[in-house]
Amino acid sequence: MLTERLFARSARPSGSPADSSPSRWHHGPWWSNSYLLTPLLSILVFLIVMSLILWSLNRRERQQQEDTLYRNVAWAQQQIRLSMTSSQEQVQALARDLVVARADPHSFQKATADIMQGHPEILYMNWYISEQQPRWPTTALSIFSQRLTRPSDAQMDEAVKAAFSEARSTRRQIYSPLIYDDLGNGYLTLQTPVYREREFLGSIATVFSIEGILKHDIPPELSAKYKISIIDVNNRELATTSTRPRLPRDASYDLPLDPPGQGVSVRVYAYPQMTNFTNNTLVWLVAGLSCFVLWSLWSLWKHTRQRFEAQQALYAEAFFRRAMENSVLIGMRVLDMHGRITHVNPAFCRMTGWDESDLVGKLAPFPYWPHDAYPEMQRQYEMTLRGKAPSSGFELRVRRKDGSLFHARLYVSPLIDSAGRQTGWMSSMTDITEPKRAREELAAAHERFTTVLESLDAAVSVLAADEAELLFANRYYRHLFGIRPDGHLELAGDAFDAGEASSDSIDMVDAYAGLPAAALTESAADAQEVYVQSIQKWFEVRRQYIQWVDGHLAQMQIATDITTRKEAQELARQQDEKLQFTSRLMTMGEMASSLAHELNQPLAAINNYCSGAVALVRSGRSTADNLLPALEKTSQQAVRAGMIIKRIREFVKRSEPKRQASRVADIVADAVGLAEIEVRKRRIRIVTELRSRLPVIYVDPVLIEQVLVNLLKNAAEAMYDAAPQAPDPVIRIVVRLDHGFVCISVIDQGPGVDEKTAERLFEPFYSTKSDGMGMGLNICRSIIESHRGRLWVVNNLEADGRITGATFHCSLPVGDPDVPGQSGTQAFPSRTVTREL
Repeated sequence: MLTERLFARSARPSGSPADSSPSRWHHGPWWSNSYLLTPLLSILVFLIVMSLILWSLNRRERQQQEDTLYRNVAWAQQQIRLSMTSSQEQVQALARDLVVARADPHSFQKATADIMQGHPEILYMNWYISEQQPRWPTTALSIFSQRLTRPSDAQMDEAVKAAFSEARSTRRQIYSPLIYDDLGNGYLTLQTPVYREREFLGSIATVFSIEGILKHDIPPELSAKYKISIIDVNNRELATTSTRPRLPRDASYDLPLDPPGQGVSVRVYAYPQMTNFTNNTLVWLVAGLSCFVLWSLWSLWKHTRQRFEAQQALYAEAFFRRAMENSVLIGMRVLDMHGRITHVNPAFCRMTGWDESDLVGKLAPFPYWPHDAYPEMQRQYEMTLRGKAPSSGFELRVRRKDGSLFHARLYVSPLIDSAGRQTGWMSSMTDITEPKRAREELAAAHERFTTVLESLDAAVSVLAADEAELLFANRYYRHLFGIRPDGHLELAGDAFDAGEASSDSIDMVDAYAGLPAAALTESAADAQEVYVQSIQKWFEVRRQYIQWVDGHLAQMQIATDITTRKEAQELARQQDEKLQFTSRLMTMGEMASSLAHELNQPLAAINNYCSGAVALVRSGRSTADNLLPALEKTSQQAVRAGMIIKRIREFVKRSEPKRQASRVADIVADAVGLAEIEVRKRRIRIVTELRSRLPVIYVDPVLIEQVLVNLLKNAAEAMYDAAPQAPDPVIRIVVRLDHGFVCISVIDQGPGVDEKTAERLFEPFYSTKSDGMGMGLNICRSIIESHRGRLWVVNNLEADGRITGATFHCSLPVGDPDVPGQSGTQAFPSRTVTREL
């Protein structure tokens, strides 16, 4: 019954209400699993029941076989016992006849022959009056009878004697123990005592063959169906009806033979049963039906599982779609073919502020239509129902329930059911208030940006990197170059090669493909000054690669017109050169009296030497030895005067600044030679210290001499004004190499420079002298800075903090600072020189 109920539940149609109810699938995971396990449990129970039935049938059949086997072995035992009992009775009747009647050998042999003929299993019979002596000689020729007469056969003698003695003592029939011949055949001896009243007359010995018993006493129909054997106490097979070896699966049953006993038993082996067509047909039918039921249950379980999975997937899909519809930010509205709202999602209700009950089932005009936009909304509504809605959707204003308005975009598409029929119109609405505001702000920002770019006094242009195509140009660029890319290329110069732009720029795009757009715009080139010959203008050009709006690489270029600035710089340069020249003239003007005195000395010496030579010649005392020293000294003074005039001419000569490789020692020597006239007038010495192996510097030597002369003159004036009666005033010039710069230091013994004066000392038109113009040090700093150097002043401090003068440091770079990689390692051999003037 349990199997039938389970089978009936598993075979319930899938469309039944019990299965189709959604609640049955949502009682929890336990119920879902148990529902799926029902077919499996049915299969398991069916297998168990069928196994029990088959086991019961098999057990019943085996029991029947065992019962049948027992009955047959009992039948065989009974047949043997009946035959042997009959033999015993006939022998016992013979014994009684021998006692009553007078017996003779002939009648005895006839009686025994009748008994042996009726019982072929009897091999030998005789009447023994003692253990070994028969009463009458026998004529039997059996092997066993011959063996019985052999007194040497101890086993047989003992068995016969034991049986003989026991039969005599018990006065009843006794079977001797089992005896064997040389071939291993078994035999039993029956001793039947013969008594006449109390007188023992002997014993009739009857020998039974075990093989004969099995052969003649077992019915043929029994031996045909079974293998019957007689075994001894040692489980030794004495005789059998078949030589077929026993198989492990053959059933057997043993029953002892009692009498004769002596451990002899009958064993019956059951042959394998012949095929029973009816039973086998029934078994195979049951097996086939079982397989069919199992297949049906398996199919039902599989169908149930597939149905369960399909329903779960359907519910999951429905819940997913409902969750997606509820969580989506786009408002969904469904109209039927008559224009009635049949469905709105929560997002639509949140947007409009109207509840689902306020909208579902409504016809136009809908509650969310603005009152002042009814005509436009009605027109869009009619276009929707006619299927004329544009693919780009409608842009409309929507009124919320609280009366506020917002901008939205509505997209409309046909609603098609599973049969392919249109059942209505699906509309999706998105709030575009913020995007519209952002778009308007972006448009305004774009307009402002365009206005700014168009108003710039700089040419802004963007050129595609893969081809010479102008992507953008502002008004100023178009004013100068038109809309052609030639102006961009002309401004770019060597920075943009139109012939290689196609391959190089594409490689650059590939190299930057994995980088963000901001990485392409981080590195901008330094500003370059470019002169455009076609329009005769100077531009300061800045350019960099950017990622254009279409994702391709482009070069943006901003060119600022600096023509006016370049003209002003050129004018300033010319004015600076004039100012420097004027400063040198002023310096020479200040030193004019000293220079005149300095020139008078060699000129007076030359006059004196010449006058002396003339006097010697006139007096006739002139000889070569007298004239040569005078003439040599005259020549030296003339050379001295010429050097002074040459230095003055070079110093005041107006020429374009020209940098060249110069020796520091030569520049310092020429500057000292110009300044020593003024310094010597104030009785001040100049001491020069030059380090050995000074490198070459690339400067304009005249301008550097001007700086040194100005510094030496200022130092002499400061020292003289501070201590005109100093015992031994000295100005020291120290030249050293310091980290790639040649540093020239002018050290005086004046009053030093206070803090306020040091801050303004190099400002134009600032001077510490009452008659100074305040341009000397400013011009000196400008000259040094134009050579990429530096000019500064520090006070000389003693250990006690006392100021003992000021030091003006002038540093100039080694080598040519305008040539990249120029290290200025070239140097002239020199030695440390201390020169006093």
